[in-house]
Amino acid sequence: MRRAVLNTLVILVALAAMTLGAAYLYARRSLPALDGTIVAAGLAGPIEIVRDADAIPHIFATAKRDVLYGLGYVHAQDRLWQMEFQRRVGFGRLSEIFGEATVPQDRFLRTVGYGRTARAAWSGMAPGARAEIEAYVAGVNAFIAAHRGSRLPPEFTLLRFAPEPFDGADVVVWQKMLAWDLSGNYALELLRRDLAARVGTEALAELMPPYARDGLSILPWLKPPGVARATSPAVPDGREAPFTGRAASWSTAFARGISGGHPAVRDLLLGGTVTEALGSNNWVVDGTLTASGKPLLANDPHLSSRIPSTWYLVHLSAGSYDAIGASIPGTPAIVLGRNRFIAWGATNVAADVEDLYQERLDPTGRFAEFRGRQEPLKIIPETIIVKGGPPVAIEVRISRHGPLVSDAINANNAATAAGRTLPALEPLAFRWTALDPGDSTTAASMRMSEARNWEEFTAALSDFVVPSQNFVYADTAGHIGYYAPGRIPIRARGDGALPSPGWTGDSEWTGWVPFDDLPHAFDPPGHAIVTANQRPMPAAYPYLLGVDWPEPYRAQRITDLLRASPRLTPAVFATIQADRLSLHAQAVLPVLLGRATPESAADRQAIDLLRQWHGDAGGGSAAAAIFEAWFLRLAPALLTDDLGAAATASYEGRYSFVTRFLIDTLTADAAPAEPAAAHRRGSAHWCDDSRTPARETCAAVVTATLHDAVQELTGRLGNDLTRWRWDSLHRAVFPHSGLDSVASLRALVSRSVPSAGDWSTVNVGAVAADRRYDQMAAPGYREIIDLGSVTASRFMDAVGASGHFLSPHYDDFLSDWAAVKYRPMRMERADIEQGAIGHLRLVPR
Repeated sequence: MRRAVLNTLVILVALAAMTLGAAYLYARRSLPALDGTIVAAGLAGPIEIVRDADAIPHIFATAKRDVLYGLGYVHAQDRLWQMEFQRRVGFGRLSEIFGEATVPQDRFLRTVGYGRTARAAWSGMAPGARAEIEAYVAGVNAFIAAHRGSRLPPEFTLLRFAPEPFDGADVVVWQKMLAWDLSGNYALELLRRDLAARVGTEALAELMPPYARDGLSILPWLKPPGVARATSPAVPDGREAPFTGRAASWSTAFARGISGGHPAVRDLLLGGTVTEALGSNNWVVDGTLTASGKPLLANDPHLSSRIPSTWYLVHLSAGSYDAIGASIPGTPAIVLGRNRFIAWGATNVAADVEDLYQERLDPTGRFAEFRGRQEPLKIIPETIIVKGGPPVAIEVRISRHGPLVSDAINANNAATAAGRTLPALEPLAFRWTALDPGDSTTAASMRMSEARNWEEFTAALSDFVVPSQNFVYADTAGHIGYYAPGRIPIRARGDGALPSPGWTGDSEWTGWVPFDDLPHAFDPPGHAIVTANQRPMPAAYPYLLGVDWPEPYRAQRITDLLRASPRLTPAVFATIQADRLSLHAQAVLPVLLGRATPESAADRQAIDLLRQWHGDAGGGSAAAAIFEAWFLRLAPALLTDDLGAAATASYEGRYSFVTRFLIDTLTADAAPAEPAAAHRRGSAHWCDDSRTPARETCAAVVTATLHDAVQELTGRLGNDLTRWRWDSLHRAVFPHSGLDSVASLRALVSRSVPSAGDWSTVNVGAVAADRRYDQMAAPGYREIIDLGSVTASRFMDAVGASGHFLSPHYDDFLSDWAAVKYRPMRMERADIEQGAIGHLRLVPR
């Protein structure tokens, strides 16, 4: 009997091994061909694709359209699943492959109308740009046509479907989704509304203090634009629509309404609305500050971390067109990088290009009031195809201000037990520059990489619509520059900080800030330009660009490090990109230490470690771990009694606001005796827990949160505080786009790596407030470009070139990325050929 059982087990193990082996061999069939010759339709001439020693493709052709065809082909080779997933998100077609679970997300995506506006932009695109996009799409489709079944990426086999051919609208729609990721002002409008409804407008001003009037700006106001316009404070002035329902959290209702379904889509739709994580750094200096005598430029954009990466390193060479840098799979452009003449980088302006409008509808729900008249809503029918279920028909209602996104939120929440406990949102229309006709951003992005000088570069930027970016520029002639292009609305009244009543007509958009009046500079007298999402212009600038700028810790630190070096080199720039000194900790920690009175031995030891710490948030720092755990507890401890759990959860990840609030509150005098003074600026009233009869002090709250932090870390890291490490807690997480939610596949397809830094460090390491200690946004691409030499530049992607989890290049960059190491930007053919791992030719049919 025992022998029979043993034999059975051996057979089962053998069968399992054979099954796994067969699955492995089947999946390997879809790895891309790196060598050989492929006959392809639609080419004017041959294309050569050389993958260098780092697996970075270099695409050579005679004509630019052919090189874009080659880019489409290699994007599809390495990232076809990513591109398919992206376009299904953009067009709200997830349920066709994932089933009923993603219907709520499709409903929201269809309601906003990313796909509708992408099709409109594509139909109106200029002929030259259209032809180049069609060449790129032809390359994608050439790959699809030659790869079926087991030769497609494994995700298609697992989900049992094949990709349709791509078209130009598929390219444009992902640019819309990237713009969404960087245009999250609507969430701050909802948050301000919720906070004002809970505690009033005076307290709102304490919770969300504005950027300091004399705070660090990218540029001084060198020359005033010709038209002066006053700006407004980012607090209600009493003329906005009334707040209804103290306990109603619109932020929670909105977040719940787009969270159900696929986790990767949830993370994309929520973007930076949950926590202050999305940002970027770039800077440029002219030759007077460099060892080479030529400009140097650096850039590291911070976006949601994922695998495959948002970025794809590539080199395109076709005659006089020769550019290298970061592309985005699904789009035909070098988005960040250099050519033989210029280099450029971008960070997010955080311009306010979104507004929510409360609408008054008639009883039929088909008309909206505007200035005393009833205007018909535009009604668009949409049908969501659902795998394994009946189709879902919806009607999208659109007012003069945009789609009524509240329709999707309310319908999604009403369909779940948890959602039904939330209040229904009143009719809310969503205005966003990306939904307006005439979006030429994709074409502008393609033209940038062709520019040879400042005039050509800014001419391309003049067509850039959304998301508004801080572009830094340098050229081989020795010039540097800066421009913040994009359509930024001019409002008839107000600052867009809160939802506005749509029926009055008082808060309409009346136009755009003129391109010539947008922030810009060329060869500035300071010889350097630094942007890290800080306010672009001083407070006296007459146009309203936005109101929500993060504390300028990263910008200040970069500026300080540039000033500290007498002669700047690429190696110095690399040191700056790796810097993890937390100016945030340096600002907040003295306030906390002055109020903490630890009682336990562990708490006292923690305080001793913090007193000896200078703010270096390196991975091996015990103090960094203690400070972060302490800081994350403070806002909930101070505010939950006043704001409630829902509003506190929406607020606590806004680290710039939390920091300003904490410093103001903890440095205030003792709690005021008179209730009328309870919410004066910096009031210590917040330290008292209204749910208890006793009056708690700020010192008591600071001490209690320290104790809780030390207890938690002891449970996680052990009793010896000197052995604690920040990177034992803190990990940069790269979830697979599509399959991370499948627990049995997560270890196979997703990645994470120990990390350091915090939300304020140059080498950013922001943690997610709702996933404490997980870093969900990262500098996924880094570049350092030396305009004095074509061989001295460097770049890096976070994870790897391939989107295939069996490829050796799926995550081969990850450890070096974490260590802030780079790969050379190879533009010379001899350098490219040295150690090259693949030579693939595409030839015309």
